[in-house]
Amino acid sequence: MHIDDFTLTGGLSSSQLDRMHEEALSLVEDVGIHIRHQGIKRILAEYSGVSIEKDTVRFRSELVLKALRESRYDLPPYAKDGWVVDAGAHQTLYYDLDTRKLRPPTTQDLVDLTKLGDALNTVGSAPVVPMDVPPHLQLILMHKVSYEHSRFRCNDIYEHMDKPTAECADYVYEMAQAADKRFTYGVWMISPRSFDENALEVAYHLLDKGVPMWISTMPVAGVSSPITMVSSLVQSMFEHFAGLTMLSLINTKSFNYIAPDDAFEADPFDMRYCTFVYGSAEYTRATLHKIALCRHYGIPVIAKTLNTAGKEPDAQAAFEIGAHTLIAALAGARAFRTAGLLSCGEIYSAEIVVIIDEIMEYIRRVLQPEEFSGERLMADEIRAVGPGQSYIGRDSTFQHYRNEYWIPELFSHSNFGQWTGAGSRSIWGQANEIAKRKIREHTYRISDDVQKELDRIYQRAVNDAKLLDSFRFGR
Repeated sequence: MHIDDFTLTGGLSSSQLDRMHEEALSLVEDVGIHIRHQGIKRILAEYSGVSIEKDTVRFRSELVLKALRESRYDLPPYAKDGWVVDAGAHQTLYYDLDTRKLRPPTTQDLVDLTKLGDALNTVGSAPVVPMDVPPHLQLILMHKVSYEHSRFRCNDIYEHMDKPTAECADYVYEMAQAADKRFTYGVWMISPRSFDENALEVAYHLLDKGVPMWISTMPVAGVSSPITMVSSLVQSMFEHFAGLTMLSLINTKSFNYIAPDDAFEADPFDMRYCTFVYGSAEYTRATLHKIALCRHYGIPVIAKTLNTAGKEPDAQAAFEIGAHTLIAALAGARAFRTAGLLSCGEIYSAEIVVIIDEIMEYIRRVLQPEEFSGERLMADEIRAVGPGQSYIGRDSTFQHYRNEYWIPELFSHSNFGQWTGAGSRSIWGQANEIAKRKIREHTYRISDDVQKELDRIYQRAVNDAKLLDSFRFGR
């Protein structure tokens, strides 16, 4: 027998979710989305229930509902019963592990941070962009390093990396085949209700390959969507619904889905600083609404709780991440993303990844199942120990204390004298030491044969003038 799990109640009701659903369907039918790609419009024009007026495309509700029903979410085995931390979002600024100064990350940083993430069992996309290689090679190298040094990176539904040109996508696809990794292509909408035409061109290019495709969008409240959170969520639903329907009609050789990473994303915005406000009270409320929406549509919940407005691995960062994640976990989330990000995604920090690992263990301990039994009530122990005696030397204490209490590696329970005696080390300093040790001790590597094939493909990309040309602006 177990004590009931702790949960969070409240939030959007079934009738409120139904109202939002109907409003989003109505927008898909009546307003439509903006598609300029001629090839995609030719495919869509063949379907009954699609109306096209110049670049405005509208879908009948039955097509939307069919696309939602047929969406498929292939969760990896490790995600079905465990807690998941996604620690990749390809940042271009990084806190140097030796100097603690901000600088652009290098290829070696990419390797080290991928090793750290793997040592901590994190998943997702590559952590940073290697700024010491040309832009046309960066994403290809990010996939290559992820395959080489991680069991999970760029290999399942938690990956959301861009493939900005058809030539780049072809190289990543070839590498994924060589390394036996999962390959998908994601199409981001640009709120309100449009697309980057080049992204549609890449999707069109990949249609014959039969790869899974996903749709995502990130309307910003008061900027690219209306100011209230529920209205921004309705716009997000509308854009997700329409984008998914488009994919379901053009990408018929594989399955399509709404990206769980940013499913029904709608971002609050600070009008004073003109910034996103990840980690804020408003974003935490948005997360709770998104959890309700994902459950309503059968989409795996991945809560973006690990991003923060904090600029360093400091008290603000730890508080925003910890509070946001605990609240989402109480609402039922067990997968969390954007570990490593600071300043709302401007900066990557190895130390905050380590701190988040400790925060996650704290939250797991709070929410772990707890048995209720006569053995655990220990009434006989209470009877056996009298006034002036102690339970310190009891067999029951020795048998159970390691299971009853978590011994943190980072958040020490020492007193002030013990802490000063150990050198008065800061959390940032301790996290830095742990990160370096984890990187140093990491051992995972792909096989030599796969390594050679990845090296061969990458060298071909280095010498490919067509790939380079595909990244030229205005080509």
